[in-house]
Amino acid sequence: MSRLAMYSQTSPAPILPSEMKGTVQLNISAVPNQSVEKFGYEQLSVFVKNEGEACGSNPVQGRYTIEDKYLVFSPYFPFEGGISYVVRTKQADTDSRYAYQEFQVGKKPAVDKAGVVSIYPSAAELPENLLRVYIYFNTPMKKGQALKQIQLTDAVGNVDSHAFMEFKQELWSADGKRLTILFDPGRIKRGVSTNMKLGPALLEGKRFYLCISGGWQDVYGQELSMETSKEFIVGKAYRQLISVNEWVLHKPAANSYDSLSIYFDRVMDHALAQSMIQIIDEKRTPVPGRWVILAQDQLVQFMPQYNWQNGQYQIVIDSRLEDVAGNNLQTPLDRIELKQEGNKKSNQIIDFKI
Repeated sequence: MSRLAMYSQTSPAPILPSEMKGTVQLNISAVPNQSVEKFGYEQLSVFVKNEGEACGSNPVQGRYTIEDKYLVFSPYFPFEGGISYVVRTKQADTDSRYAYQEFQVGKKPAVDKAGVVSIYPSAAELPENLLRVYIYFNTPMKKGQALKQIQLTDAVGNVDSHAFMEFKQELWSADGKRLTILFDPGRIKRGVSTNMKLGPALLEGKRFYLCISGGWQDVYGQELSMETSKEFIVGKAYRQLISVNEWVLHKPAANSYDSLSIYFDRVMDHALAQSMIQIIDEKRTPVPGRWVILAQDQLVQFMPQYNWQNGQYQIVIDSRLEDVAGNNLQTPLDRIELKQEGNKKSNQIIDFKI
């Protein structure tokens, strides 16, 4: 009897995770080595269980590796406590049926009612070439639902079904509470076939709504219950590089806990503005504290952990910092108007003294 035949007659049960950060493993020791290289989703997949179905319709996203005699599935995000999952396995021969096994890890935590906490950018006027939007929820949401539950509509309710970029794996934070959605860059960049065929998703001077369906469920089966929408007016497109020379700096007083404020010349990317700017002292030691973005994403304030001391300081800005249209300190997203070399430095510096 061949090793392949042995495998097709004996269907080993998967090894299930014992903790939320665990993996699912399948013994493939009876499979010829040349077949193992092609193993992955077809042989081992994990779903969130739906009532009345053998398994859910949306697979848990993750990566596959071969470790010793096991095919190992590692989810991109930890399993959720108290959620019912289904492992689907299939034997090596293509005619075999799937086998299913249900599991749970941990207990369902006490959770608040599902809801949308905030939507960024928060500004009431956004550029015509808006690229990125962040949506924050108060509980982890079901994955694979974003483009079914989020719509862009104009002032009279017309839906643009091609406004957003579709990814194989949605862009979620590790805790499943922040979703990043991107407008299709092909609709933003001029001269690109998608833009020429469909036109831009947003039009200057027009009013639009980003609508989130109330039927969207979190991982615990709770619906958002009510539709949430963000209304905004479309302004002029941002076509130029970010220039720190256009920023206005308000310094704190010595021996105070005052915040340091930076006023931007445009609406900046909410998440990047809080993670890509750092302050160092004259010993090149990072100053501890945290950044908070305010004033409709055009003001960022640094809240120090300790009071300011007299001395020289530097604000170090990662050149990959972006505005809401995807322009950074090195290149604009839409390069059709680029008439000069972008900044090649990985960081830019603003010096100040207290």
